[in-house]
Amino acid sequence: MEKLSSLEIRKRFIQFFEEKSHLKISGSSVVPHNDPTLLFINSGMAPLKKYFLGKEEPPSPRLCNFQPCVRTKDIDDVGDRHHLTIFEMLGSWSIGDYYKEKAVELAYELLVDRLGFDKKRLYVTVYEGSKSLGLDADLVSAKAWEKVGIDPTHIIQLGEDNFWGPAGETGPCGPCTEVFYDCGDEFGPAWEPGQEFDTTKRYIEIWNAGVFMELNKNTDGTFSSLPLKSVDTGSGLERMAMIMNGFESVYETDLLKPILDLCLKLYKLDVPTGRMLTDHLRAATFIIAEGVAPGNEGQGYIPRRLLRKCIAALVKGKADKVNFDEVIGKVIEILAPIYPQIKSNSEYVYHQINTEITDFMPIVRKGLDKIEDACKNLKGKTFPGEVAFDLVTTFGLPLDVIYSELNEKGLKLDQDAYEKAYEKHRSVSRVVKSTSGAGGASDEKLGASLKGLEATSFLGYETMEDKGKVLKMFSRGDEVSEVKNNDEFLLVCQQTPFYAESGGQAGDFGWVEASSGKAEIVDTIKWEKIHLHKAKMVEGKMNIDEEVKLSVNKNIRIQTRNNHSATHLLHSARHAVVGKHALQKGSAVNHERLRFDFQNNKALTEEEIEKIENIVNEWIRENSSGKTEVLEYRDALEAGALALFGENYEEKVRVVTFGKNSVELCGGTHVSSTGEIGLFVITSESSVAKGIRRIEAVTGAEAFKLLQSRSKIVKQASKMLAAKPEDIVSSISQLQKKSKEKKKVKESFSSSSVEYKENLNLTLKNSAKFMMARLDQDKNALKTLGDQLIDKGEQDIVTLVGVEEKSVRTFVWVKKELSKKVNASDLLRKILTPIEGKGGGKPVFAQGGGSKIEDVSKMFDLVQNGELAKWFEERI
Repeated sequence: MEKLSSLEIRKRFIQFFEEKSHLKISGSSVVPHNDPTLLFINSGMAPLKKYFLGKEEPPSPRLCNFQPCVRTKDIDDVGDRHHLTIFEMLGSWSIGDYYKEKAVELAYELLVDRLGFDKKRLYVTVYEGSKSLGLDADLVSAKAWEKVGIDPTHIIQLGEDNFWGPAGETGPCGPCTEVFYDCGDEFGPAWEPGQEFDTTKRYIEIWNAGVFMELNKNTDGTFSSLPLKSVDTGSGLERMAMIMNGFESVYETDLLKPILDLCLKLYKLDVPTGRMLTDHLRAATFIIAEGVAPGNEGQGYIPRRLLRKCIAALVKGKADKVNFDEVIGKVIEILAPIYPQIKSNSEYVYHQINTEITDFMPIVRKGLDKIEDACKNLKGKTFPGEVAFDLVTTFGLPLDVIYSELNEKGLKLDQDAYEKAYEKHRSVSRVVKSTSGAGGASDEKLGASLKGLEATSFLGYETMEDKGKVLKMFSRGDEVSEVKNNDEFLLVCQQTPFYAESGGQAGDFGWVEASSGKAEIVDTIKWEKIHLHKAKMVEGKMNIDEEVKLSVNKNIRIQTRNNHSATHLLHSARHAVVGKHALQKGSAVNHERLRFDFQNNKALTEEEIEKIENIVNEWIRENSSGKTEVLEYRDALEAGALALFGENYEEKVRVVTFGKNSVELCGGTHVSSTGEIGLFVITSESSVAKGIRRIEAVTGAEAFKLLQSRSKIVKQASKMLAAKPEDIVSSISQLQKKSKEKKKVKESFSSSSVEYKENLNLTLKNSAKFMMARLDQDKNALKTLGDQLIDKGEQDIVTLVGVEEKSVRTFVWVKKELSKKVNASDLLRKILTPIEGKGGGKPVFAQGGGSKIEDVSKMFDLVQNGELAKWFEERI
């Protein structure tokens, strides 16, 4: 078998299939386009699903290419012989053309006849079928392999490993046949029938020679036949290069060895850790170059996870400073010839990776120290889940890094304890956030004290003022029976008109009055079904068990409910304009503004935003009555009520309706009729995450203020442009056009490329340089050139003369440092003398001219006869 470089293997693969009438197509980005079933492209066929599903016509029934693929499930296996996070897939496809027999023939011809593989060392696997799925064994492929010359004892039937796909939760899939290379006795015993087929050491997969796409997996888990029977093959380039060159691992290939060698040299690592850095930095560089920034969720979590494992590895190695620039440079050097976007986006890659290092370094140092401390007192091999959770929440150490560290120490995480800590944290997180500085009772104390209390009776739908009995108070971390002036505390009453933050609506503000004191309520939150009033005593005192008067701030409540009702109208209007596929992903409503997040792969157009705004305002003007009712959850949905995707609802739900325009499940407070909202104005539409858009808006008085402000700006702009309001846009357009023309002149003009009609130079005292030249161009060109000559330091004093049809234009520049001795206006008047011209200006720049075109040469005589030199000597 011939030893080939990765470049040559790639070339020969593509050439072979082109000879077999396959059309070479370009690979796609690793970031899926319009495919929500995938985090990243994980196979060569993933971007081609539209062809396999029959939704689009392929450019040819036979295709081939090479495609970068990201397999996140392989991250934990990285460091062995052949697993990689990102790899290159060499692929070929038959879409409704040839099928199993031909696919096997082509695979055998390429491997044995073209690349020189010893057929005696080739093993193939085929699908054994599945009774539970109702799928038959693939006997056709087995017979085809035997026919081309594969030893029948080397044809192995396997189960689910030989049923591929789909590339996501749903999509094309089918049985497959894979080719393995026998690496020899040094990698383990030979396989014998009845034994498990080892695919990690001795037998290494070099090609999935045929995924026979004949089925489509549906959302309910069932299978249906595809309109076309197709073949999808894929061979990992790195593995192929490993086998063909007799290497022990993919890290010895020309694609990875230079990176590994550099990691080992720079960071003094052991080989397994060096392999991990090699893979992870390579993958992170590629993914980030595709525009995916490290983040806490979605696609961004993968480069963050990879980079933080690398950073943690170096910190564990006692590195004082972490810098990956050289390694990233080597990755780019290797990948850029095939994937040029890596190089063109290199600045972005360096910035994102270095930012991640800066952010994570202090976190990982503290976190790893905490793990070491916990291990010192550890009995047994199980690491406490509570400690791990504290490392995640308090120190921000990723769970993945914790797992890696524990694995190296031979420890296991107490997963059950970790999950319990997580659930507990989730249930109290809003309270912990909101109670900070207002009593601040610990989670345990607060939970224990509130346990057994009945749900707070909420009166706020009917009234904004009522009485209630004080049941509990917390101040300075403890439950108390009395609070005094300036105390910050949490208040629990058996009933309240205060709405507690939930469903995206902010909690109420207001006051509570006791017999001997008064407190201000600055927020209202929930602990399960109990309302907690975040309060501060402003006078006197308050005691447990006394009856108090609770008064909601009416102005804030009214503005908040207006915004909440407007959010419902916005939800329905957006459906009408964009479509119901754009699911709501969250909202936030307070007395100042409203925010609405929804799923959409592209920004709304100006026209769509205007339509939504107009529809909402039309519904406001209709003044439709608001109606609330409690229904069975199923009945509410059947009535057409909108529910927030992913939200958990009780069996009985509150339904809020505004005429025929809006029906939603909601527990918030709302207007009695839409006219109370007054006015609705969208202030922005933006992206908050991939596929998630956000609309922000204001209503009522805030909306009116915004329109007044915009009107004021229009009037100011109109005045500045000396244009009518309706002509502002055209005026700005004209200014932009002039600016572009000026820029174009500037870009086309440079001192090194100008051809002057006359050009005289003098060297004055103190090496000051003077230039006088004639250039018959318009004034913009002359001024552009003069500015360049002074700004670039090519001249200290410049005079430019331009002759037009009936006049002479003259411009003078003097460097600022010389302008106190040589005034540009004085010099201009001197130079204009021969043509009896006039002009003036400032010490550093002056302009003027005259009409005696015939005497222009006399202006230059002032330089040649020495008169101007003498004038300079008197001043410098």
